[in-house]
Amino acid sequence: MFWKTRSKEDPAVPEVGDAALPDTLALPEAAASDHAEERAGAGPTSARPGVETAAEREVTLRSLMELSNDLNARMDLYEIADVALFNVMGHFGCSRAAIWYLAADGYADAVLLRGHGLPDRAARAVGSLWSRWFGTSGILEPILIEDLKEVGSVPGLDLAEEAGIALFAPLTARRKLLGLVALGNRVSGRRFSHRDLQALSASLNFAGAALENAAFTNRMVESNRQLRLANEQLRDLDHLKSSFLRNLNHELRTPLTVMSAYVDSLLMVENADSAQREHLGAVRSEVSKLEAMLMRLLDFGQLMSNDLEVELDRGDVVNLLRTYCEERRPGLAAGLRELSFSFESGVPPAMFERARVIQIVNCLVDNAFKFCPPGSRIQIRVERDKDTVRVDVRDNGPGISPERLPHIWESFRQGDGSETREHGGMGIGLSLARELATRMKGRLEVETTVGEGTLFSLHLPTG
Repeated sequence: MFWKTRSKEDPAVPEVGDAALPDTLALPEAAASDHAEERAGAGPTSARPGVETAAEREVTLRSLMELSNDLNARMDLYEIADVALFNVMGHFGCSRAAIWYLAADGYADAVLLRGHGLPDRAARAVGSLWSRWFGTSGILEPILIEDLKEVGSVPGLDLAEEAGIALFAPLTARRKLLGLVALGNRVSGRRFSHRDLQALSASLNFAGAALENAAFTNRMVESNRQLRLANEQLRDLDHLKSSFLRNLNHELRTPLTVMSAYVDSLLMVENADSAQREHLGAVRSEVSKLEAMLMRLLDFGQLMSNDLEVELDRGDVVNLLRTYCEERRPGLAAGLRELSFSFESGVPPAMFERARVIQIVNCLVDNAFKFCPPGSRIQIRVERDKDTVRVDVRDNGPGISPERLPHIWESFRQGDGSETREHGGMGIGLSLARELATRMKGRLEVETTVGEGTLFSLHLPTG
């Protein structure tokens, strides 16, 4: 970024690149003079700070090439954020930096992807204020905090100074604002020059394109995963319906079918304007609702009955869940939730059914995704715990309130049971997950702290 100053005869508003700034950001003459002197070679930190040497150009080019190569192999938003930050921090010699991303689903605040050298709380507050400022100003070039200090009142300026931030730079793709990057002061004490800001913009152009491509790819991968799950669920549903028709047709379905047939017959003989026809129509409508409800309940009842067969085999939980996380991570990243996987060395084999363990963990991850806002982290870890293998699914979301905690295992009941609840679903996921854990001779437990997050622990027997 460089400030374009005008002559005293033309005291118009200064500009940043192609974007006009509001009057409150007009750079004072003293600041403009300081920058002019620095470009002329009169800066205090270098003999000629405005002139880039051949060695500096080579270093910048090598840094851009390394960044391009590293980003080319990444498809995870959080990995891309790490690669981009470490590259610019290393190139410019900064000890702190952060990158924020604007959610595609209209979430109000920018989501902190990564922050190094900055406390999370301060980084989130800075990102919230400055992303909104960039979004309304239309500026698409880096801005130095020291320049803004002489301009006047800018929202969030004091907060940025307290956090040790030297500059902000928009993260863009095709001139569209995707997010924001902040860099701290350089360890050497050297100021950021015009050439430095040009190099930073070039680096962030690579990062912005990589983030946009990754977000698109992750959404596509998640859509394919959901379609595959929907197909699998349809096959399971067909199997359950066939079993129901074979075993329970006369006891449950037949009476409703008979009722429907008799009501239809009566409707055929009643006059169109008779009160009886109106009453019969209401009965027919309610019978249809009852049939649909009964089918849903029987589907769930079949899963929860003793007819559900579980075949236990000894296997490696770590490899199973590592593969699951690799498959699930793109979809969660597309929703701006970070998924991480870790395990303790020497975890022994456990007794379980692969499909049921995935079903349980998938339920817990879906639950965390549903109730945690964008920017949250979901962690899966496998450890040995006495005579069991423990699978932890931890989130840093809002937690579960004490009055709702005793009811989370109840079927058809959500944490928010009000008529105005925000989250959909029948409320059978956690109940089904715990029942499956019990069928595999394991157990499912929960720990939660309001405002800090929730931990679900699945224990699987080792013998």
